[in-house]
Amino acid sequence: MKDAIKGIVGKKIKGVVVKKSDGVNDPKSQVFLLFDDDSYYEFYSVAKILGAGGIDKGGIGAIRGYMPDNEIILEYEI
Repeated sequence: MKDAIKGIVGKKIKGVVVKKSDGVNDPKSQVFLLFDDDSYYEFYSVAKILGAGGIDKGGIGAIRGYMPDNEIILEYEI
């Protein structure tokens, strides 16, 4: 993941856009975070991004323990 993601720290999310594409040269899945300063950050993948089946409870501690063998690239909690 690119270091630019660190620039979202402290921004307030005002919306989310999720897009899929079947185009040959397009990303297969995109998620845009829209911020209250009229900026946005895009997550994209050449493969289909699958969403979870629900909204989970547990907070940051549960997330940290979910996949302990993987590296957390960015963590920020208010």
